[in-house]
Parts: sequence; C-alpha cells; structure tokens
Amino acid sequence: MSNRRDFLKQTGVVGAGIALGGVTPAAVGVMAVAAQDATLDFWDTTNDPIKAEVITGLGNDFGEANGVTVSHRGWTLEELQDTLPRVVESNQGPDVAQINNGESLMGPMVRAGQILSLKDYDAQYGWSERFAPSLLARNMYTADGATFGEGELWGLSAESEIVGFFYNKQIFSDAGVSVPTTFAEFETALATLRDAGIPALLLGNLDKFQAIHLFGELQGTSTTREYLDDLIYRRNDKSFDDPSMLFAANKLIEWKEAGYFLDGFDGISSDDAVALFASGAGAILLQGSWATPSVIQGLGAEGAGFFLIPPINEGDTVLHVGGVAIPYGITTNAEDPDTCAAFIDSLVSEASVNAFLESGSLPAGDIPDDKIVAGTVSGDVYTGWNAAVAGDAVGHYLDWAAPGFYDVITGALQEILGGQVTAEEFVAKLQDFYAASFS
Repeated sequence: MSNRRDFLKQTGVVGAGIALGGVTPAAVGVMAVAAQDATLDFWDTTNDPIKAEVITGLGNDFGEANGVTVSHRGWTLEELQDTLPRVVESNQGPDVAQINNGESLMGPMVRAGQILSLKDYDAQYGWSERFAPSLLARNMYTADGATFGEGELWGLSAESEIVGFFYNKQIFSDAGVSVPTTFAEFETALATLRDAGIPALLLGNLDKFQAIHLFGELQGTSTTREYLDDLIYRRNDKSFDDPSMLFAANKLIEWKEAGYFLDGFDGISSDDAVALFASGAGAILLQGSWATPSVIQGLGAEGAGFFLIPPINEGDTVLHVGGVAIPYGITTNAEDPDTCAAFIDSLVSEASVNAFLESGSLPAGDIPDDKIVAGTVSGDVYTGWNAAVAGDAVGHYLDWAAPGFYDVITGALQEILGGQVTAEEFVAKLQDFYAASFS
C-alpha cells in the first residue's frame, strides 16, 4: 500500500481514499466533530441534476452522521464569483463554498480576509500527503495572498477536471470519421463532418467560459509546461505576447470562418450544448469531463466516446485545459470551521470517490484500472485523465492569471469570434491587462 501511495504522488495522481484505504463520510465526521443540531450551508457550481443528486447525497450522509443540517445551493460560475465576496463581506452567505482558483477569486478573497487558511486542517487530515504537489499548488497561496501556487492551502477540490471532445460514435461511423491522433486529422474530421451537413463542433458560448476552454485547448497544442506555469503563477516576467497565443487566436478565427461551429453558438448556453449533443444533434461536443454523466444519460455509456485534443506532431505533449475542480473553502462566516473542514474532508473520502465514479464523474485522484470500462465514454475520460496526469500534461484555466481577468478574456474572445478584432489586437488586449494587473 505504501509503495502504491508513493507511486501516486510521484506520478502526480491522488490516492484520495482509494490509495489510503479511506473511510466513509460519516466516519470522518464522527471522528472530527461533535456538532449537534447545527446548520452547514454550502454553495458551489453544481447545477446539473445528476451531479446535484450526488453532491447533495454526500452532504446528507455527512449531516445525518453528525447531527448537522447540510444545505446546498448551486450557482452558475459567474453568479457565484460575483455574489460570494459581497455576501461574505456583509457577514452573510455560506459556511463552505467553491472558490475559483487563482486570481479568478481565491487570491482576491485571501487578500480581503474572506476565507480561512486550511493550513492546520491540512496537517490534521493529511491532505498534502494524499494529493500530488502539482495539483495542490492550484489551491495554494502564500499567507498574504501575494503569490499563487505556493504557501498554504485555501481550498480542497473534490473532483478533477479535463477539457476535451465528446463524440457521437454512430455519427462518426456513418461519416467515415475516426478519432483523430494528430491536429491535422482533427481538422480534417471537422471539415468532413461539415461537408456532410452535420453540425461538427457543438460550442455553447452564451455563458462565455466555453470560448476560454476552446482557446486554451488550441493554445495548449503549441505551448510548454514552463511557459504556461510561469504565466499563470506570474514567474519570470512571462507575457501573453507569445506565439502559442497568436496560434490559438488565429485558429479560432479560422475555425469560425470555416463553419465548424454550431450555428448560433454565441446564443447557446454550455448546458444547452450538452443537451443538444446528448440528444444526438451533433458530432463533437467541446466540454469538460463534468459533462460525462449527462452524455451517458443521453447517448448511453457506449454510444459516445471522448478524446483529448491531439498534438500537432504525433508524440508531442499537449497541455490540456483542466486540473482540479473548483476547490471548496471555508468562509470567515463559518460558525464552526472544524465541522466545515470535516465536511470538506468527507468529499474526498473513499465513499465519495465511489459515488462520483458511479455517476460517471471524475473524482479528485487517479482512476484505478478496475474502475475503467473499455469502450465506454467514462472509460475514455478516465483513461485520458490518467494519461495526462502521468505525462504532466494537465494545463491551467487562463482566467486564473489576474484579478478580473475572466471578464477581460471572455469579452476579448467574443470580439475575436465576432470578427471585431484581429489576433494581434486580441493578444495585445490580454497582455495590457495582465501587465497592469499587479502594478
């Protein structure tokens, strides 16, 4: 067991309950807290009915075991980011909440004194012994909130995430399209599907973040680990003025003009795009691993597949958008932080990992071989995730790079997709904001 745990840490994957032997959420709570007749409110971005059933079920299990009433509320990401700092500042809001990584939300809330450091709870529960350093870094800041990627834990992720492409196996077969292994093959597949009159790439950008994901995937095919880490963690004076950024911007323009995107993509939400794909209305869906349960519900476990964006040259490393899911942190409003920490720990227990796996979700950790079923969409997702982590190929979300950058990059992406700016103007806008953000 210890050898397996050491191997998991070395390869950048997480044991989370499975590797450690694990305990149930109820057992974690009983050992950690003695709360009775209390209420624990937690907010996150879980809105999908399948995922909501899982997450509320885990909360109910913890609550029943500990005499705590656990109340869940799901928000859209944009709503949560806008609302959470304001309600915490007003001494209202939840005890536990998902706090988006980096400068999207975590950094500003650390500096504002709105969330609690998990340093002592990390020592108590051994999270840093159970999770790979490269993944934990995404939930870390120095105590003063000045430096991202090091210092203390301020949140813990219950799930992992990786962005890729779901595909309809029947449509691929009928169109004579195979899963691409190079970027050129991917573009050929998109053109073939378009020429056959099939919606090639379902992209819903009404809620803006999907364009970040597609842009990040394209940028990841021509970047390096060193450059992307330095950019996100603000090291070594890196700039958005980089060939990989121009490549991705030009590809967005090219793909839009080529007609690869679903008509009206800018007026379709991400959830609606998932629903369209799950109904059989398109060939390929750009989406994160979190959409797997909905895809399974619509097309069946074997009716769809999943692939990561392929490299420009076979054998090259691609840095895929993703990493840890939005972490759960404890707000300064929490009446009983110890209970909150026990609840967060329960979300990474063996029972929770199994609950996520049963729904087709991607829990925080590596996926054991005996949980991977070949020929299924979840099996493809799990295999892709394990390979990406083992190859140090999990990238970042670009909106982590600076405070308020989400609005800047989503607005700039709308402009480039609307033909209002050139690739060079787009990159310059990102760099100007990034450079000024900490001056």
